[in-house]
Amino acid sequence: MPLCIDTLSTMKTFFAMIIAAGLVSIAAGQPLETAKDVANTTAEKTKEAAKTVAHGVKKAANKVEDALTPDADARRVDVTVNDGEVNMSTDLESGKTAFVVKNEGKTTTNFEVTRGDIDRKFTIPPGPGETKVLHVTLKSGKTYTVYSTNPDDGKRTKKMTLNVK
Repeated sequence: MPLCIDTLSTMKTFFAMIIAAGLVSIAAGQPLETAKDVANTTAEKTKEAAKTVAHGVKKAANKVEDALTPDADARRVDVTVNDGEVNMSTDLESGKTAFVVKNEGKTTTNFEVTRGDIDRKFTIPPGPGETKVLHVTLKSGKTYTVYSTNPDDGKRTKKMTLNVK
């Protein structure tokens, strides 16, 4: 009989070890699965962040750097803004265009060119007596809208239509 008790005791120990090993493997498997989920989520979020950054860079590039001189390969268009008024030619050629904007007014005034998803204006509008250059690539056969904008409240004070040949 003592042999039977020893065998039974050994079997209990053996089953306890098997159950413990099974629980450990299950517990170890969960963090592994969780780590996989975290890695996948991180990869997805990284892709989303990269797209957001790329979109931001594209928007920043479209914001237009405030230039003081026109690019050599751009067609020059002289523009005068004067406290809400805009004076310029409204029939333009297609291609890279340098709007040379001179503020002859008494207040800071922005100049804006829009069409669909295009909205180009100065980051820092020209103050009284200042001249700045806004580069925009105009597409043939398209119509653009030009605004004189008050930078204090963002109100568009003058509207003109540009016809591009």
